[in-house]
Amino acid sequence: MSSRVRLLHEWMRQVEGVLPEVRVTRARGLALFAAGILWANSVTLLKVAAKLPVGASDPSLERRLRRFLANPQVTVEALWRPLLPALLRGLGQQQVVLVFDPTPYRDDATILVVGVVIRHRLLPLLWRVMPQQTTWPERLEAILAPMLRAVAAALPPGTTATLLADRGLIGPGIVDAARAAGLPLVLRLRAGTNEETRVRLDGGPEQRLAELPTRPGQRFAGPAAIFKDAGWREGFLTIHWDRGESEPWVLFSDRPAGPERVREYRKRARAEATYQDEKSRGFGLEASKVAALDRIERLLLAVHLALWWAYGLGLRVLRTGQRHRFDRRDRRDLSLIRLGQTACTEALDLGHRPPLPFRSTPLGWTFRWLT
Repeated sequence: MSSRVRLLHEWMRQVEGVLPEVRVTRARGLALFAAGILWANSVTLLKVAAKLPVGASDPSLERRLRRFLANPQVTVEALWRPLLPALLRGLGQQQVVLVFDPTPYRDDATILVVGVVIRHRLLPLLWRVMPQQTTWPERLEAILAPMLRAVAAALPPGTTATLLADRGLIGPGIVDAARAAGLPLVLRLRAGTNEETRVRLDGGPEQRLAELPTRPGQRFAGPAAIFKDAGWREGFLTIHWDRGESEPWVLFSDRPAGPERVREYRKRARAEATYQDEKSRGFGLEASKVAALDRIERLLLAVHLALWWAYGLGLRVLRTGQRHRFDRRDRRDLSLIRLGQTACTEALDLGHRPPLPFRSTPLGWTFRWLT
């Protein structure tokens, strides 16, 4: 039996163990799809099928993957939410940063992602796929609130989290959803000259937020209220305008303003690197022909599971001092996720079996590389 066949069998059994309440065929389908994406470094179904040693022709296996994408019983709620405790159990009693961020999927959709920042990557925890350029069927708060509650409930006891969000999708709904989930938040606000957002500083008269940033080098920190049309939301405002930058950071938070909020918000930039790993620089997500919103969500089940596995394998490369075997010595070209995918491919080509991402502990299954 080849290393790929043994690894695939062990991987499917592991996913069945992590998801004991999920129908076996669906758990195996998720495991199969995720392994194929990791080994093919692609979401193109024929390429995925070609990497899977299951004793079926590539067209037959491609049809099996298409049935997974078409199955209405395959949902984020049924297959991914039960994974959250296992993915997050290894965090222990830490302070972690969550990020809510939208990313486009071609011109077809917007993917709303809640992820956790670990080292230099944003690892996806929950997501919804919404139509692009049209009115959404739900308000943002109704979409985000259950996602944040599920993530907060899956955090290990003693773990605290802060939610970051960029100015692309900002409104009172994000504030309300985060507060309902018990998550402190840091939001970057739109403060361009054409913006009409109103603000009150420390109970004073209302004014245009755009009038507050005045020059590079400016710093401001103090109590404030925003979102007048929603009845105001009280919090704290931080203005941080670095010299040499064309625009400032204007941050609204639940906790006292100042440099600590700026340090927290800097971690939001990790999201862009992860999207590159999913898209042009990695799995080629947007090369997929999948266009229906529900099928995009199902495709992301496998993509995100492959992403977590690749991240763990990349972290293992660093911890064992083997980066020089896969990356340039004079600079770092490969991200952790690409390192993991490259190391996985080499191991399989040499007849070795790379480690699986989960391990069983007395507390339950856990993602092995967070401990």
